[in-house]
Amino acid sequence: MEPTVSICMSTHRHERYVTQAIEGVMMQQTSFPIQLVIGEDLSDDSTRLVCEELAERYSPHIKLLPSDKNYGQNHNLSRIIHACTGKYIAMCEGDDYWIDPAKLQKQVEFLEAHPNYVMCFHPINTVDPESRLLEEQIADGKVIHYRAMEFFHLFVPTLSIVFRNCLDQFPEEFFKIKSTDAFIVGMLSGFGDGARLGFVGGCYRKHEGGLYNQLTVLNKYKQAIHTRRWMWRSAYFRKEQRREIKRELRRRELLYLKIFLKKKQLLNCVRLSLFYVGLDLTAADYCISAFTLYINL
Repeated sequence: MEPTVSICMSTHRHERYVTQAIEGVMMQQTSFPIQLVIGEDLSDDSTRLVCEELAERYSPHIKLLPSDKNYGQNHNLSRIIHACTGKYIAMCEGDDYWIDPAKLQKQVEFLEAHPNYVMCFHPINTVDPESRLLEEQIADGKVIHYRAMEFFHLFVPTLSIVFRNCLDQFPEEFFKIKSTDAFIVGMLSGFGDGARLGFVGGCYRKHEGGLYNQLTVLNKYKQAIHTRRWMWRSAYFRKEQRREIKRELRRRELLYLKIFLKKKQLLNCVRLSLFYVGLDLTAADYCISAFTLYINL
C-alpha cells in the first residue's frame, strides 16, 4: 500500500540524535499509512549503523536509501524527495525531532479539507544538544492563512512543513545555495496557498555540529541573501514570484545593515555592502543607504 505521507529525513553525522528523530516519526498516530525515507549521506560516524538498525526494527515503514557516496546537502535532499511516493511530504532532519504524536494527522486533515492549499506548518521549540528547552513557543490554536506570494516573506521551519508531493524537478540554482528550506517554500508558491496551524509539533536542535549554527551572524546574513539572489535569477520562478523575491531581497539588505549600524558594527556594514555588489544596486547605493540609516538612528 502506498503511503499517504512520506517523511523526508536527511541525515549526516547525527549519531547522537537520529534515533530521537526516527522515533518521533514512528510514534505518529494516524488513520493513514506513512513511510519514512532516510537519506544517510555517507557519515564518518555510526549514523548509518543506527539507521540500519531502526530500519530493520520498523520494516517496512522505513526506506533507507543507499549511502554509495557523499551527495552533499542539496543533492541528498533532492534524491530523498524524489524517492517519496506519498500524496504528501513531511520533512524532519536527523538532528531535529517531533513531539506531537498527532502532528501528521492534524496537518493532513487540514490539507484534505483545503484542496487549494499546498502546504501547512506549525511553531516549533528550540532545544540544546541534550534536548533541554532553550526557546518555547505557545500553542495558540489559531490558523493563520497565507496567499502563495506571501511565502517569500515567511519563515517556515523545515521540521514543521507538510506539503503536497508536487516538486517533480529542482532547477540548477537549487544546487548552488545553502538555505534549501527557503528555496523549497518558494517553489511551493507556484502550487497553492498555505497556512500556519496553531500547535507546537517539534523541536529544532542547536548544537555545534549543525552547519548553520557554526556560522557567524554576518555569514548567516550572507547565506540568506545569496540564496534569494539565486532564486531571483532562476528561470524556474515566474515574473510575479521574482517580484516578491526581489522585495524580500531589498527588505533583508536594508534590515541587516540597520542591525549592524545599531550595534555600531561598521566593519560588518562595509563587508555586507561589498557582498551586495552584483545585485540590482551598486556599491554606492548601499553606502548611501547605510549612511542614511546611520544618521537617522
